[in-house]
Amino acid sequence: MNIKKLSLVAVILLIAVISFTKIAPWAADPDNHTHSIEQTDEKISTVMTLSGGAAATSATLSLLPGDMCTPISEQLAELAKYFLMILSSLYLEKFMISISGYIAFSVLIPLACIILCGSIIFEKKNWSTIAGKIALLGIVFFIIVPASVKLSDMVYQTQAERVNAAVEEYNDLEIEGDSSSGIFSEFTTITNETINKITTFLSSLLESLAVMIVTACIIPILVFVFLVWLVKTIFNSNVLTLDSSAIESVIKKIKK
Repeated sequence: MNIKKLSLVAVILLIAVISFTKIAPWAADPDNHTHSIEQTDEKISTVMTLSGGAAATSATLSLLPGDMCTPISEQLAELAKYFLMILSSLYLEKFMISISGYIAFSVLIPLACIILCGSIIFEKKNWSTIAGKIALLGIVFFIIVPASVKLSDMVYQTQAERVNAAVEEYNDLEIEGDSSSGIFSEFTTITNETINKITTFLSSLLESLAVMIVTACIIPILVFVFLVWLVKTIFNSNVLTLDSSAIESVIKKIKK
């Protein structure tokens, strides 16, 4: 192996080392993703409030005598389960904000550089294509979470007022009943005003749930599907193969 070829391998290995020792820690540092994490934490706080509100209201209604409020109580308890699913999705998104960048620059990019070095040393033409695919996968893996968080936040902000209104309705919600003893008993009847407040709160919860499902679940899935489609399109159009040919031509010139 001549000096020029060895120098090219050294440069590629240097890129791998920089990616692993410098870029990966930077990508994994939460301080570099402050805005995304803050936006996710805000959504988590809102979901926890609405989930707790739905569960607490359901439990309170279940204490009332008779079956008048049973359907509303059951509906609220069911909504609390969906909010728990959204909460899990948001926590996963929060963890992936930092982890995705670390995996991309500490594993995938260095691996691509090592394979590319092997392609140069052992003159394996197909190895350079594999290296390009792995590098592209790393880039996609790095941008997929920030892209989904950004798009989700843009959509969420258009409906944030409605979600915040649901939180305010829960904070102002007081379940009152008519009873001579002043406490819930078999003679307690719930007032029409309270029923209207609970119905309004339930309607707001349904709207908030729809917003959260779209922003926390559907949009990240759509972003992932789009990026996977983009990668497949690039692979099928042989873009990486063209890059491989360019690399091979550079290697041939170095040999000369």
